[in-house]
Amino acid sequence: MSKPLEPVKRTRQPRVEQSPASAVSYGRGEDVVTLPTSLGPDRPVRPAAPDRLRLGLRWLGWLVVLLALQSGLARAAERLLPLGPAEVSEVSGAAWTRKIGSERRKIQKGERITDWPWIETEPGARLELRFADGTLIRLGERTKVTLFPVERRVWLSQGKVLVVGDRMAGGLAVLSELAALLPEGTSYLVEATPKADGKTLGKLTVTVVEGAVCACAVAGDAPGGSRPTRDAMVLPGEQMTVVDLFRRPSPKTVSLAAIVTQEPLWVGFASKLPNSRAVTESLSEQRRGILAGRNARLRREIFWKRPAHPPVPPLKQFVEPGRAPSVRYDFPE
Repeated sequence: MSKPLEPVKRTRQPRVEQSPASAVSYGRGEDVVTLPTSLGPDRPVRPAAPDRLRLGLRWLGWLVVLLALQSGLARAAERLLPLGPAEVSEVSGAAWTRKIGSERRKIQKGERITDWPWIETEPGARLELRFADGTLIRLGERTKVTLFPVERRVWLSQGKVLVVGDRMAGGLAVLSELAALLPEGTSYLVEATPKADGKTLGKLTVTVVEGAVCACAVAGDAPGGSRPTRDAMVLPGEQMTVVDLFRRPSPKTVSLAAIVTQEPLWVGFASKLPNSRAVTESLSEQRRGILAGRNARLRREIFWKRPAHPPVPPLKQFVEPGRAPSVRYDFPE
């Protein structure tokens, strides 16, 4: 027999006393608003919509300030750092260096070149210089260069060089009488061929393996209307030969596979060049026939997104060293 159900006992809930109505103020300065509210003094008041808008604008202002500070730090980080001394990582044949007021001396493997800026290689010689940030330059035979490590530039008087640099580190520009080659990346070859008299350059040829190089104008008096209004860009798998100071021909296509397998400055050294994913991708795109289209799109993008580089002024030290002049005085008897 089931037991009878017991009645449910109801417990009385304690009564919560509400605080008396109190005035609540919020805002700053002349914008202080006082409203009567039934909420207690310890309970938060949700601000009205205009105040939430002002609060959001205030946070937006702080965000703009932070972004401006980060942008300033980024611009400071983009400043080019000096290359520092060049270490001779490989030399074959006779290569010489000199500085003002001193006779030339032979370059030895392992030495560090600091204040001897003029470098020259003899027939059959080759030379590799490496810098602390990974930038390297290789010199072929019969090559004359002047190093400017602080400006991250090289003056090429004659001969052939290979430059391999990183854009994040600043790259390495090659300047000459006919053009200023400003890289964005980049692995590229430059060959300067003098005229028959040996005093001036007859042509300058730049071949880009990876990245992009601007064959920019050098400072000088240009004929009316002949100064370039856009950058003459040379992109991967392209070659440009400059013979005129103020005119730039259209680049032509060259085989990247032939360069990375046959070019002496690329494969003729004991030490191998660092692996580059960009070079591998360019080789693959050229083999599949899509590199030319990609270069065309990149060239249009560069043209529309930035103005042309101004002419590059040559440095005052761009003077080839020579023997000190001899002065002879003839006195009357």
